[in-house]
Amino acid sequence: MDHPYRRHDGPATAALSAQITDLYRRCYTAPPWSETPEQIAAYPGRLADSMTRPGFTCWTTHDERERLTGVCYGWPTPTDLSGNRTHAMLIRGLGADATADLVRGAFEVAELFVHPDAQGRGIGGGLLAAAVTGWPTAWLITSPQAPAAQLYRRLGWRQVGELPADLYPHLPAAVFATSADQGGRG
Repeated sequence: MDHPYRRHDGPATAALSAQITDLYRRCYTAPPWSETPEQIAAYPGRLADSMTRPGFTCWTTHDERERLTGVCYGWPTPTDLSGNRTHAMLIRGLGADATADLVRGAFEVAELFVHPDAQGRGIGGGLLAAAVTGWPTAWLITSPQAPAAQLYRRLGWRQVGELPADLYPHLPAAVFATSADQGGRG
């Protein structure tokens, strides 16, 4: 089934932020993530910060009644990552050289989530393909135990390493990556 994927810059995403936050809450309060009320309450600020990153782009899809069904956003990985918490975590988990190879010229997929009632319809894979098309490489962080990890593997993404338990102490985190010849498509 084809889904109309809509591309948004930061200001256009800001106009959708309440809907994106509602969908995030719906997706991340449930297992395996089981985010705390504090984590959920912090999300709108993280989204707002994300929208200010150079190259931020968001893709969405909506149902026939224009309800948001899926979101994927990210940005080109900056060349200067000094002082960046995620970069420091990548170095601790993968090492400096592997991290440099991973992020050089890559697109960082910050978030991908699909309404639970719309999962299994190709929305996540389509959003991911829209996000990484045109990039030589792309990477993201998720739990290898999350259902999304199965999607990434099915689309040809590979798990390149595990990360320290900084983000989700109760759930392991890992880095997944793809290259242009895989393109995030299944």
